[in-house]
Formats: sequence, C-alpha cells, structure tokens
Amino acid sequence: MSNQKKSSIQDKKVVWVTGASSGIGEALAKEYNARGAFIVLSARREEELNRVKGELKYPENAMILPLDVTHFDTVDDKVSQVVRHCGKIDMLINSAGIDYKDWVRNTPLSIYEKVMEINFYGNIAITLKVLPLMEERGRGHIACITSVNGVLSDKCSSAYAAAKHGLHGFYDSLRAEVPKKITVSLITPGYINTNITVNSLNGKGNFYGEHSEACLKGMAPEKMAKYVVKRLEKKSPLIYVGGFTERFGILVHDLFPTLFYKIARQLEPEYINWD
Repeated sequence: MSNQKKSSIQDKKVVWVTGASSGIGEALAKEYNARGAFIVLSARREEELNRVKGELKYPENAMILPLDVTHFDTVDDKVSQVVRHCGKIDMLINSAGIDYKDWVRNTPLSIYEKVMEINFYGNIAITLKVLPLMEERGRGHIACITSVNGVLSDKCSSAYAAAKHGLHGFYDSLRAEVPKKITVSLITPGYINTNITVNSLNGKGNFYGEHSEACLKGMAPEKMAKYVVKRLEKKSPLIYVGGFTERFGILVHDLFPTLFYKIARQLEPEYINWD
C-alpha cells in the first residue's frame, strides 16, 4: 500500500468488525461506514463479506479480511494485516458468534466446548492481541456484542448463556483495568430480526435452519445499529437494546428473582423439538 493511501485511511476512524457478514455485525459495519469510518470486515464467508462491502455507502473505505475466530494461531497475522493496511485500530467490535438451543440433559460436553470456542475464546482471542496496540497508543475502544442471555438465563440456553455470561465477566474486569482513554463497551441485545436462529445449534450439533418467530418480530438490525452507534460514540459501558419484554425481564430478574424463575419454568422454548 502507498504511504499516501495509508495516510488517507489514518485520517479516518478505523473500525474492525468481526462477524461482519450478517446480522448485527453487518448492520454496525454499514452504520459506521456511512458515518465516514474506514471499516475492516471480518468473518469466515468471504463471498458474504464481498456482498456487504458492495452494499456499503463508501465501499472504497473498507477492506475485507477473512477470519475464523476459532483459528487462534492466525490472530497475530490478522492483526498485523490490519495494522499494515490501516496504520492503527481505533475500534474493535467483536460480533462473531453462534446461537444454541436445547435442554441441558440433551447437551454433551462437546457442544459446550464448541459454543465456548466460538462465542467466548474466539472473541477474547482478538481482544487480547488488539489491546496492547491500544495501550501503546493510549486510546481505543473495544465493543463486544453479548446478549440478554449474558445477564439472565432462560430454558434451553445453557451453552449460549454460559458463553455470554463469561463475556460480561471478562469485559467488566478488563474495563476496570484499562486506562481511562480506552473504552470497553458491552452491547446487550434482546430479540433482533437477524438470521441467528437459522444457524442455531442443538445438542446433536444440527442447525435449526429457520427463523424463530421471536426474532422475526424483533427490532430491525439497521435501527439497532443507529441506536448502538450513538451510544458507543458517547462511550457507554453497557448498552441494552431490544423490546419491552427483554428490558422488563431484566428488571424482574434483578429485583424479583424468585418470581422471574417461577415464570421462566412455565414458558416453553420456541424451537426445541427439532432434529
């Protein structure tokens, strides 16, 4: 890359988004790009990253960097590629992840390992490599997409909720450690109208393959992205986003836990009887 082009990129905010090929990650990448940021698009599916780049308002202000977050031995090289191309990383948004739904009794340890590998270890592996660069510069912003299930757990979400709770613990601890000019934000969505349940795993390792009704009725990812970016620009440490049901559920869980779990026992998960 020419020094002139790198200088042009360095004049912009450089935002690296993992899980950028769909859903929340895609929406956040598009919103930041529309606001003038230079976007690094990462996910496993390069063809989908090409589609997303083509749909950006300013596609010239983006680079594609294929990434499988479970290939931990490649993370150093991926970070180096971003720095070589952009000269810096102002913001990291960790959005890559997978959903899971099944009863605890149907869930083997191998599934817990797989979900944790993607949703927890794959997430923090990138943060651990980007953090020293931000500490060296004395500033930066790390944002992580978690879930309402990272705050409370309901039926048939044990593997997913465990990973998301882990992310809350990790990033809350990190926030307490880093200098003031390095911001750590947790984005905690409820139901968002994405394809997350299409790729949801069950205890047999099969995919659901359909949209859940709750997600179809959820907030549009574009609307979510606009709200979230506004809050991120204000350096909010914790961003809840979703409908009344999710927000009310968190309130009841925190204030009246006995009542919350009495209600939770009576609710049937939407998609558990599938092979």
